Amino acid sequence: MIAGKMMLDRRFSIKLLIAATLLSLCILGCGKKEMPSAPRQVPPQPVSDLRVQLTGNQIELTWSFSKTLYGSEPVSGFGVFRASESVSESCGNCPFLFHRVADIPFLEGHDGASVMTYRDMLESGYRYRYKVICYSTGLASKDSNVVVVEGE
Repeated sequence: MIAGKMMLDRRFSIKLLIAATLLSLCILGCGKKEMPSAPRQVPPQPVSDLRVQLTGNQIELTWSFSKTLYGSEPVSGFGVFRASESVSESCGNCPFLFHRVADIPFLEGHDGASVMTYRDMLESGYRYRYKVICYSTGLASKDSNVVVVEGE
């Protein structure tokens, strides 16, 4: 009878040990549980050196960009935006409404850097403001510096 009781106690302690081990694995096994989240995407750096050159009634915008300014995705292109206002009806405190006038694909140079250009014709009697954004898959940079030019 004592041997039977020892056998029963031993089976009970093995079951208790297995249950305690499983419970410990469930609690400690996988760490903190949270909702799944998408990987953090970083937008590209903005263009910081937008320049304009006026020749007659034609402008040439130039800016540089390099691979080091990429975000989490490679840059695929640039959007050029323009706002215009009549010089005679200028409003000092009015906001400027920019419209996208061009999309320029990013063509990387041999050293990972490129100088990009955009040309546009101006109408005399108007003041133009230009800015550029760079974009990659689903992401866009902040606006570049704004350059201002008047048509002759």
